Amino acid sequence: MELNEQETSVEETVKPKTAPVVYIFAILGGFAGLLYGYDSGAISLALPSITNSFGLNATTKGLVVSFLLFGALPSIVVFTGLEKKIERRNVLIIGGIVFIVGSLLSAFATSTAYLMAARFILGIAAGVANMYGLIYLSELAPKHIRGLMSSLYQLSVNVGILAAYGVGAYNLPTNDWRWTLGLGVIPAAIFTIGMFCSPQSPRWLIRDHQVDKARRVLKKVRVSDKEIEGEITDIQNSLKTKEAGLKELFGTFRPVLTLLFVLTAFQVFTGINAAVYYAPEIFHNLGLANASIIADFGVGGALVISTLVSLPFIDRLGRKKLLEISLGGQVLPAIALCIWSNNATVAIVSIFLYVFMFGFGLGPVFWSYVPEILPLKARALGMGVITFTQYLFNALFSLVFPIILEAIGINIFYFFAALSLFAVWYIHKYVLETKGRSLEDIEKYWETKEG
Repeated sequence: MELNEQETSVEETVKPKTAPVVYIFAILGGFAGLLYGYDSGAISLALPSITNSFGLNATTKGLVVSFLLFGALPSIVVFTGLEKKIERRNVLIIGGIVFIVGSLLSAFATSTAYLMAARFILGIAAGVANMYGLIYLSELAPKHIRGLMSSLYQLSVNVGILAAYGVGAYNLPTNDWRWTLGLGVIPAAIFTIGMFCSPQSPRWLIRDHQVDKARRVLKKVRVSDKEIEGEITDIQNSLKTKEAGLKELFGTFRPVLTLLFVLTAFQVFTGINAAVYYAPEIFHNLGLANASIIADFGVGGALVISTLVSLPFIDRLGRKKLLEISLGGQVLPAIALCIWSNNATVAIVSIFLYVFMFGFGLGPVFWSYVPEILPLKARALGMGVITFTQYLFNALFSLVFPIILEAIGINIFYFFAALSLFAVWYIHKYVLETKGRSLEDIEKYWETKEG
């Protein structure tokens, strides 16, 4: 499906300007992703030491890893219900404080149950940060760099993962897993302070009838009065209709929601978390334990490099094309990993290429696409539903993967390859391109389609 881009041809002849301060706020908001990435990646190289300390088996390994993701579920539900009362930035400040608490509790865990509880608390913060960090950035960004801004969030997630691998590798020889988990308090403190210094969401302020305050915020992040007044008018017009509830979300906007459910399944079940959380476990099972740290750095490096490479393309090639390239590119490395799994060099290169292709498209595009494609009146609720679903899928995957790995080994990557190939066909046939369109234009498209 394609939107008619004829209307934007005149606009594209003149390169829009961007206020430099936008990028500063994007970096501060992106720390939400860095925190999620750090706490996700830290468990990978901490897990072997934790296993030695607490005697974990396949089931308890899955529980320790997945409890961060299960912790996100109640926070998503609660804060989705409170989103009309608590402004986006203030929700992120709460999330930052909870990150600090969870990081400290993880460092002082004395048992498996204690560590699971600490990971659950970190999950509460992760759910808030991942959901509202994306909404905050998409609502603060001008439309011509909205994809770039949202992709910077994914980049910050990947930088957090790579940083966690570095800390974990340093502490692994001495089994100092407590330092690996506890050092998450540093980015958590930076994020919390940064959010205190950042502006509120102009869209939320206008919805809350604080138009003058929204105008003052927009003066900081837009370059002309014409752009500011035009955006205020567009937002006010889009807010004239009543906000969607669950009945409308699953009714009127069911085509949008169905599309996002399917993309969520592709993002999770094509196997990226197998590499992010369990690379040392995978290589240990292959008898290549000495390669596990190299593999972990390969995973982290691939995520950062690929996301950096993708940034210039997301607003040029568009979301749909990057998704197709990304998922298609995952197929051959996944198959190669299965065929040549006993060769450490081939296995490490295959993991690197597989993760690189994920980070080039499916990683950053998914989380920029979700808030874009949802109509404004259904955005907060829809984002909550999709974020909840994504965390639920991730939690279930992370819980059962160690058991599957014990049962069928590296052959699970054949399934990841097949699902990636099917995803390319589905995206080509059904995914709607949003490149270069305002959020209000996308909303009008769905209203016209339903009409």
